[in-house]
Amino acid sequence: MLNQLRITIIKYGAISLTNLQNQLAYVWDVAGRSAMIIFFMFIFTQLWTAVYESQETAVIAGLTLSNTIWYFIIAEVMELGKPRHDIRISEEVKDGSIAYTMGRPYNYLVYHLANGVGEAAVRMGLVFLLGLPVVIYYAGLPTVAARHLPAVFLVVVLAMLLDFFVFSIIGLLAFVTEDIFSFRLIYQKLVFILGGLMIPLDFLPDWLHRIARILPFSLTTYAPAKLFVAFDAAQFRQIVSSQVVWLLIIGAILYRQYRWAVRRLTVNGG
Repeated sequence: MLNQLRITIIKYGAISLTNLQNQLAYVWDVAGRSAMIIFFMFIFTQLWTAVYESQETAVIAGLTLSNTIWYFIIAEVMELGKPRHDIRISEEVKDGSIAYTMGRPYNYLVYHLANGVGEAAVRMGLVFLLGLPVVIYYAGLPTVAARHLPAVFLVVVLAMLLDFFVFSIIGLLAFVTEDIFSFRLIYQKLVFILGGLMIPLDFLPDWLHRIARILPFSLTTYAPAKLFVAFDAAQFRQIVSSQVVWLLIIGAILYRQYRWAVRRLTVNGG
């Protein structure tokens, strides 16, 4: 049992390492695609500076201007660093290569998860490093305590796993629709509004804030960004418990959908 587990870890670890090396080999291409964060952060900084100045206050909904700017860099890192494995699944369905990739000696979705780890590590790192000079210039150094970073990292990992589950469900819809652009777009807009990417949930009206906190979208973007700039132990426990619950719910849906997708491939594969 332990030997089988060790072999599995080594196998999928090798997949992550291989993709990490591939990403680093073309790091300048990835950096070019990630450079938009500089423009995003400059615009966000000017916008929220104007908002705080117009309100003539140093704190809005418990967040200072510095907190808000740091919030947005973490939120953008979470959004721009996401692997795009749902698009790859759709492409494999369209060109027929799905019949071969699913026949290889690994779990198809776990393969995409392991592959995405290497991609996300490079993309998230580059987005953060490229946006960092703008953030430090306008907001200074972050105020997060070093002892809170492991807790924030845990929330980041769970947020990425939750995102992976949702994008896997979207990707597997390609077995029916082939093109998944509309489903991806809907999810992205929900994250944009209810996930805290456009505006921190703390700035929303109370009724919308309460709704957004119940739904899973805020757990992928708002949660890690808010804990990074304003860590609270009670909120951390609430976020982690909510992430685990939604992972179980969405994971169960994904499991059933994956079993259906495998059966469909067996029928239609030729």
